[in-house]
Amino acid sequence: MFTAFSLFACGTKNDNISPATPTDLVINAQIVGVTDSTPNGDGSGKVNLTLSGKNVTSFIVTLPTEGNQSFSVNGSSGTLTCTFASAPGTTAQYPINISAYCNSVNKDTTISVTVYCKSALPPGQDLVWSDEFDGTSLNTSIWNYETGNLGVNNEQEYYTSDAANVSVKDGCLQITALNSPNYNNSGWNYTSARITTANKYSFKYGRVEMRAKLPGDQGTWPALWMLGNNINTGTNWPACGEIDIMEMGTVTGLDNILSSLHWGSDYSKSRVVEGSTTDFHLYQMDWRADHISFSIDNTLLYTWTNTSAMPFNQNFFFIFNVAVGGNMGGNSINLGSSSTMYVDYVRVYN
Repeated sequence: MFTAFSLFACGTKNDNISPATPTDLVINAQIVGVTDSTPNGDGSGKVNLTLSGKNVTSFIVTLPTEGNQSFSVNGSSGTLTCTFASAPGTTAQYPINISAYCNSVNKDTTISVTVYCKSALPPGQDLVWSDEFDGTSLNTSIWNYETGNLGVNNEQEYYTSDAANVSVKDGCLQITALNSPNYNNSGWNYTSARITTANKYSFKYGRVEMRAKLPGDQGTWPALWMLGNNINTGTNWPACGEIDIMEMGTVTGLDNILSSLHWGSDYSKSRVVEGSTTDFHLYQMDWRADHISFSIDNTLLYTWTNTSAMPFNQNFFFIFNVAVGGNMGGNSINLGSSSTMYVDYVRVYN
């Protein structure tokens, strides 16, 4: 799972090689997340380097394609993690320049790695949690299934954990709303899925990024959103707080994306995103103690002032679902070939 580059000095001890010249350099480049199905890595763009050599006092590693970023490693051996960024979904070959120094004498070489990048790492931010949905099933150590009709918002679906309604394949979470007349004798004629990270993952403050393609059939209501943890300890909605990073419904218009806050008062703003049901787009939130900002495709939608009197200063958990009908789905329901929400990834940065 790694590429090894061995660079040996020309000759042996009998060739009078100066001990002040770095020799016997060994450079191992291991791309993070390499598997049979992801031969160029997991999309993080990370490459772990292991460096060693004789007569070496330090290494300088330079990434020419990343603005000539340079990193130093002191001593005759060490490790370093390089992160490459490119257009989302791009596999590219990247050069890495390595200079091994013995005081002022250096030996230079260049290696190359072919790395897959899902998206560029935001400047100055570290990824603290993510689900890349690269496996073959939902990670139930992170996610819960909510099932049944939850009796909210006049919705018409029955949520299930059936593979037809919720699956992980082709690098995406897929939630599909289906025509399911009288599903399991429940009296409900539509099925879909709703998953949450309640009691498994929550956080307070950070930058959230989700890449998703939305369903476009009449009657669908997809949402990527969050609730305050204290809803599980007796604080009812909306006092627990609700953050809707992305929601779209037939009633408010296909391609009309809303980002909203609910806490007893409400604020919402929308933007038409052409192609939201045919292409992937980025839905983003920057959540801090003094403000909450929402962006779409790296373009700011709005910023709201956060205060200590609001419930947005506690841990929140994620909820992903596709509702059918209801307040934003409407009464005219026609599910067909565009009833699936695809989520490429969800990421939380510090």
